[in-house]
Amino acid sequence: MNRVRTFSSAAIIIFAGALSGCAVFDKCAPENCNTDAQIKKDTTELVDQHREFGPPGTVHVQVINGVVYLTGQVDSDFEVRNAEALVRQVANVKDVENNLSPRSNAR
Repeated sequence: MNRVRTFSSAAIIIFAGALSGCAVFDKCAPENCNTDAQIKKDTTELVDQHREFGPPGTVHVQVINGVVYLTGQVDSDFEVRNAEALVRQVANVKDVENNLSPRSNAR
């Protein structure tokens, strides 16, 4: 019985320690948060202006420390590549993680 309690206590301490590591992770470094917000605004506006990607909001944009993450579905592989090329032109973008997928196999 005492052994089970010791094991349970150890497991709780390890689990709590692991969670505290997650709790201190920021979405952006303090010096990058304003820049990230501006990049997201500029990128979202730009992508939403290009109707070939679908209606506004079809392409989801997230920015962390200058890296733009694109998710969603567009009509073709060409539009996947075109969206990334367009986003790379936005000021202060360091990199693009393109997770868009085509709805069809059109190239």
